[in-house]
Amino acid sequence: MFHNCFPVAKAGCAALVGIAFAVAFAGAIAMAQDIEGSSDHPLVGRYDGAEIRVYAKSDFDRVSLVSAPLPKNFATTGIPDEDTVTVEGKSFQIVYRDPGDRSSLEIDANFKQSLASKGFETVFECFNAECISGSTSYYVFGGLVDDEARNARYGTEIAYRLEKLSAPTGDVYVSILTGRGGDAYSAIRVVETKPMETDRIVFIDAGAMKTGLDQTGHVALYGIYFDTDKSTLKPESAPTLSEIAKLLSANPELDLIVTGHTDNQGAFDYNVGLSERRAQAVTAALVTGQGVAASRLTPFGADMSAPVADNDNEAGRALNRRVELVKR
Repeated sequence: MFHNCFPVAKAGCAALVGIAFAVAFAGAIAMAQDIEGSSDHPLVGRYDGAEIRVYAKSDFDRVSLVSAPLPKNFATTGIPDEDTVTVEGKSFQIVYRDPGDRSSLEIDANFKQSLASKGFETVFECFNAECISGSTSYYVFGGLVDDEARNARYGTEIAYRLEKLSAPTGDVYVSILTGRGGDAYSAIRVVETKPMETDRIVFIDAGAMKTGLDQTGHVALYGIYFDTDKSTLKPESAPTLSEIAKLLSANPELDLIVTGHTDNQGAFDYNVGLSERRAQAVTAALVTGQGVAASRLTPFGADMSAPVADNDNEAGRALNRRVELVKR
């Protein structure tokens, strides 16, 4: 075990090996205290000794990042558009509990140094009252940037920075809020900008509609198109309408509820009416354009009440905007 130690120093070498083992073991314990399924972002990393307490990621999201000092009363008046940068892409949210004996400025400076070495440039940085135009209500700023914040997590001090890495494959934005209100925390948001993948909705023919209805009693259709906030069918809806007509022709015993669904953008009552009008438009097109008997179709507006995905990002909202056929 001690073949790399001088003979006269075996005892000292053994002690050093023991210390090294203890340090490695302590590091393993710290990593083991990360929440299950979490990991560092490879471009950002963590401050030595920190533990992951919150972890979330999304393949595509829209995120607004603070890029300027906020007005003192932003919590009631709102945040001016020019004080944020809104970006879309793959998003990561990681909150670390940092070592309690390190100041926010020290942790922030280490992140700044690390990101600069990787080619990031500072968009905005602030400390304490600089972040809120002279206000000392740091916890309000903290609650905005870290939406998982609890119990005035950032009530004592804060340091914030927004960094940008320009890359041919897509820019990367990193916001880091470091602070304390008892324990020390760092809230990190990473957005790897990229265009949303489109044309991923598979065309559903009459056979697939029948299979879905037989298996679950309903089937979601994404080939019926409307302009935003409109209930007039677009011409590209014709192939799906034709397949619905084929389905009904091949199954004369089948009656359907044509159900309109919306995302959560806009007022509830408005979306109730919009989803109802869209369901009626589909029904009318099937009756007048495809020769389906009106008695076999019941239009219904389900508004935003039955989402199939998270409405907090555009990819989820696109899935929620749909027409469903339900067995009646």
